[in-house]
Amino acid sequence: MADQKEQVQGVLVEILGQEYRIGGNPKEIHSVAEYVDHKMRSISDAHGGNLPKAQVAILAAMDITAELFRIMGERKVFTTKAHDSIDRLTKLVEERAKLSESGDEEQASPLERRLREQPVRLQDSSAVT
Repeated sequence: MADQKEQVQGVLVEILGQEYRIGGNPKEIHSVAEYVDHKMRSISDAHGGNLPKAQVAILAAMDITAELFRIMGERKVFTTKAHDSIDRLTKLVEERAKLSESGDEEQASPLERRLREQPVRLQDSSAVT
């Protein structure tokens, strides 16, 4: 059985006019509660304040979940592109290493030949332009 002291711990937040005591990192809890409160108030205001709180909560949960799914999809696309880029770069490095080992400069790609002919000049990214 949990003692009374454990039951009163947590962060006190207000969401849509109602107070809740929630356990966890206070800074994170406040941030999440503010976001949920804002989302629920926006939905409630959009419907003239006539919806029951339970319905507002369901619509807010649906909206927040849709945001989460969209961001997860964007992250998946980004991760896939990053892995593809790493794979291409790895392949280029391996091909270049094989060329260097064999000493066969004739098989160098046009890009590699051009890079050898023109020195690469890096700009100082810390300079203010």
